[in-house]
Parts: sequence; C-alpha cells; structure tokens
Amino acid sequence: MREIHCPSLLKVALLVGATAFSGLASAHSLLLTCRPATGDMVRCVGEFSDGSDAAGMAVHVKAYDERMLFKGTLGSDSAVVFKRPAAEYFVRLEDGGEHAVEVDHTDVKP
Repeated sequence: MREIHCPSLLKVALLVGATAFSGLASAHSLLLTCRPATGDMVRCVGEFSDGSDAAGMAVHVKAYDERMLFKGTLGSDSAVVFKRPAAEYFVRLEDGGEHAVEVDHTDVKP
C-alpha cells in the first residue's frame, strides 16, 4: 500500500474544513407558524427546519412592553392554542438553548 504525505498546513486546513462542514450539515433552525383559529383564538405550530417536531417547547405571548400575556408549551402535536390578545402582541417560541423564533401579531393571517 502506498502512503500519501500531506504537508502539515494542508492537514490542518482539511481538518478545519471537515469540522466546519459537519457543523453546517447538522445545523437547523426553529420555525413557527401562527394562524387564526375558531372564534377569537390563535393556533401556533412549531417545528425545526429538518422536519422534526418541537413538542414541549416553551411558548410566550407578550405585549410590546414585554408583559406576559400567555405562557404555555407546545403539545404533542407541536401546537398551542391561546385567546387572541386585545392589544398588539408577539409570540416567542424557544427551546431553552440556542434556538428561538418570534411571530408578530401582524403576521397572524389566514
């Protein structure tokens, strides 16, 4: 078997490139979709961009002044339903780590 010799700098570059690529391959983002539901309710569904569900993640509905209007978690179907606040609001979904996403009330459309 023939042995191939690489200069040290090339080895380091290959190792750094492989490490960076593996991080990109496993990267995914959190998605949140909110739509009007029956009556004056709003239904939000969360998931990761790789298609995995977001069940059990924290959902906060807040007013623009950061007052908490609703606090809950996504159910086993990765969804949560809450009463539409009378004032302007936004919905924040977070996994307790590095992933979070927000939906403004103006984006809650059928």
